[in-house]
Amino acid sequence: MRKPTTGEQILDLLLLRTSPPDYAVDQPYYTTGNIVAAGLIRVVLIALVIILLDAFWKSSTSWWYVALFAIWGLGLYPAWVQYNKFNESVDQISAGTLCGACRHFNRTNQLCMILDEHVTNDEPPCEGEAWEPIS
Repeated sequence: MRKPTTGEQILDLLLLRTSPPDYAVDQPYYTTGNIVAAGLIRVVLIALVIILLDAFWKSSTSWWYVALFAIWGLGLYPAWVQYNKFNESVDQISAGTLCGACRHFNRTNQLCMILDEHVTNDEPPCEGEAWEPIS
């Protein structure tokens, strides 16, 4: 497994990719936590740029509409799209693996609650030994 470059680490921090990188093989690329964190980081960066630009354009009402659309279009909308992709991958895992029918599977973060490991399509983290049906 290769190490990501600095540019790839920045892309991963802000979640600006549309598909998982080739070095993300042993864990899910999208989780609820990193989607929310990346969305917050993007919104904070956009807000800082807005504050700096506001110092140049004093109280122009129409400029704030552009700022609000930037927060939505660059900060919140990508997080919403990535959350939908995350839900699609969780649905695939729920339908295609033994973990999807286990009571220890947590859908919100794609996690096996017993072993505290992320579930992937390859095999159950417990190899089926701790599997219990949803009651």
